[in-house]
Amino acid sequence: MAAHVSNSPGRLAVSGKMILLRPDSNAVDPRFLAWSLATPRPQAFLDARKTGMAESQMNFANEDLLAMPIELPNMLEQHRISDFLAAETGRIDRLVDLRMRQSSRLEERYISAVSELTTPGISSSTDRDETWPWLPARLATARLGYMARVQSGVTVHGARERGASDAEFPYLRVANVQGEWVDLSEVKTITIPPDMARRSTLRPGDVVMTEANGNPDNLGRGAVWKGEIANMVHQNHVFAIRANQNRLLPTYFSALLAATHGRRYFRFTSNQVGIATTSSSKVLDFPVPQLSLEQQHRVVNEYERLRAAITRTRKALATQMHLFAERRQALITAAVTGQFDVSTASGRNVTDGV
Repeated sequence: MAAHVSNSPGRLAVSGKMILLRPDSNAVDPRFLAWSLATPRPQAFLDARKTGMAESQMNFANEDLLAMPIELPNMLEQHRISDFLAAETGRIDRLVDLRMRQSSRLEERYISAVSELTTPGISSSTDRDETWPWLPARLATARLGYMARVQSGVTVHGARERGASDAEFPYLRVANVQGEWVDLSEVKTITIPPDMARRSTLRPGDVVMTEANGNPDNLGRGAVWKGEIANMVHQNHVFAIRANQNRLLPTYFSALLAATHGRRYFRFTSNQVGIATTSSSKVLDFPVPQLSLEQQHRVVNEYERLRAAITRTRKALATQMHLFAERRQALITAAVTGQFDVSTASGRNVTDGV
């Protein structure tokens, strides 16, 4: 990734994982150099020379960067290209910013709607509960522990000696639990004794949530496990909350965790030394609004309608953001490599494929 710094506050330092290039302005327009470094040929040059043991720890040497061949038009053309790209990418960046703000407002409205649905009066009531001051005083609640239990997960222990009966099981990690959904794009396995696996095997209807999160606002977000993968065990840092479904619907509980009530409860009760953490006892103390199963079903039906609507909108916004990014990169590459004359181009439909 490369960026041109046009101005900066005083005493601004660069981290050890960054490289600061100070171009000779008589030889190259610094803006043009930044644009050029983002194009495929320089990227491929560095990619071929990278070193490192893991994908997240790749590096390249300063000497390789300085040895990179760069195609430079004359200075006047560099200025023209840089001015053109500044204007056109600025236009795209403003559109991206608008979409990001739209996405943020969408999330706010979604949380507000789900919160009012699951805990009526939470956004409007003037009388507040003495114990949980964000809840309306008139809202009757019961402790989660009266209607659910928490199942512990498997502790990873690399030094444990393997036994003859050990078997390989799919393994749900913290990284798989993403708020109201479970990401199964990458599922790892663990080799443990079958009896250990049985004690930590997920069942359809379990609500999974993580015990820690770097962002306190995301602590306590939960998703319903639907049994997508058989014999799935879960990590000890992932709670499996198994509800008595004659009293509490898993999807209703998951909706509560996604709403303001769940977020504020876990922020209010969390330990925040380094990262925000919770415990099984605090999970079991969670105050659940006392709704009949019929009322919970009505809430769940409306909640799922809201989720489907916001999922469609999120996908549409994500598609637009992806297209903006593609357009931006194609425009930079085409301009820097001379695929069109920037002095006569508007930046719109300037060349095939851009």
